[in-house]
Amino acid sequence: MTASPSPEKTPNRSRLPVVAIVGRPNVGKSTLFNRLLGKRQAIVGDRPGVTVDRLESECQLDRHAVVLVDTGGIGEGTHDAMQPAIDAQVEAALAVADVVMFVVDAQAGSTPVDAAIADKLRRHRLPVVLVANKAEKPDAAMEFYALGMGDPQAVSAAHGQGIKALLAHIDGMIPVPDESESEASDLIASMAVIGRPNVGKSTLINAWLGRDRMVVSPVAGTTRDAIDADLPYGDGVVRLVDTAGQRRHGRISDVIEFVARVKAVQAFRRADVAVMLLDGGEGVVEQDMRLMQLAFDEGCALIVAVNKLDLLSKQEWDYYAERLNFRMRGMSDIPVFRITARQGKGVKRLLTEAVKAARRNHFEIGTGELNRWLMDVQEAQHAPSEHGAVVRLKYASQISTCPPSFKIFCNRPKALKTSYRRYLEQSFRQTFRLTGVPLRFQFTASANPYAEGRKR
Repeated sequence: MTASPSPEKTPNRSRLPVVAIVGRPNVGKSTLFNRLLGKRQAIVGDRPGVTVDRLESECQLDRHAVVLVDTGGIGEGTHDAMQPAIDAQVEAALAVADVVMFVVDAQAGSTPVDAAIADKLRRHRLPVVLVANKAEKPDAAMEFYALGMGDPQAVSAAHGQGIKALLAHIDGMIPVPDESESEASDLIASMAVIGRPNVGKSTLINAWLGRDRMVVSPVAGTTRDAIDADLPYGDGVVRLVDTAGQRRHGRISDVIEFVARVKAVQAFRRADVAVMLLDGGEGVVEQDMRLMQLAFDEGCALIVAVNKLDLLSKQEWDYYAERLNFRMRGMSDIPVFRITARQGKGVKRLLTEAVKAARRNHFEIGTGELNRWLMDVQEAQHAPSEHGAVVRLKYASQISTCPPSFKIFCNRPKALKTSYRRYLEQSFRQTFRLTGVPLRFQFTASANPYAEGRKR
């Protein structure tokens, strides 16, 4: 069997706008976050400081889908003592957000901390909506006009009062995407370069571009934002996204690294392929594997590049490669390449292979060919039966690309064992040469025309 030809050009996967919730402690930010999502995701309490980690989750408004971000309370104590915390949290919101929701407490009234936050937000050209929470009483939000942030939106997150109007208001504030940015007629692939701090991501991108587009420094964490750069490639361009180095989420202790993490997840969602850069001078750690899995989960094709090979002897490389193969034993045939970005060795081939992986992620197959594969794979190995009952895969159809996703109709989907699902995925990837591409199979019960009669 042969696969249908991959498209020469791939559509751009647009970034979801970010709406960040900021405010001082105990004004109800997490309660509002949960109410807007329609589920209890953030921990809420009646004391300041309950929200320590920041949380982000997709939220569907009337017309737009956004990423909603809940942040910890800004500062405690006197105004002067908490000014650094105010500055840091607000700067984080400004760095990551397209719209900021500034939440105040209508029961407590306006405070000096609210005024300090408002003053800082007012200096930036960023849409801000002032939300007066706990405003169950009429005219409870009137005094917040003095903050100079426009009309306060009176809500009660605990009781759901005013939430519908707030959602509509935010929906109208979402900026319209720049048509020139969303135009993808010449975009061949969108590529995210990922890895831990200081492994050489910016050096690699600079090597591809032939100029110092990204700041390079021996200090870990120099890159704090995800910066796009277009690289001419053939008849079009490859969009390169440089992401800040990723540490384990539990160790994200400051707002700058929080911003970097959110930006990196956004980059994964926009990218067709992720290039995972490893440091040849260091061992492969658990965080490397987690970052690869995160990119895979977000639908990116994945390839691995081991950088700084000039630091390794042949014996050291052999040991490194052995450890890497062991750590990646659960991954699905991820290609591995060797480079030295600082000297430009291997970077051209890596770019070529990354573009190929991006095109594989847009794999499409006709229904007839897909179902011939489904018949052949069952002939080669039948699904294990359930208590003597035959498990049969009847029909399949493709539902999307990037990643390639398929729906398979089955008489007993719940009885299909995990090992057989892995067998199907491995067979599909090998048959159609989709190395490094995440696959999605949905198994659903096929319609049974006799089921209704039996119930009677």
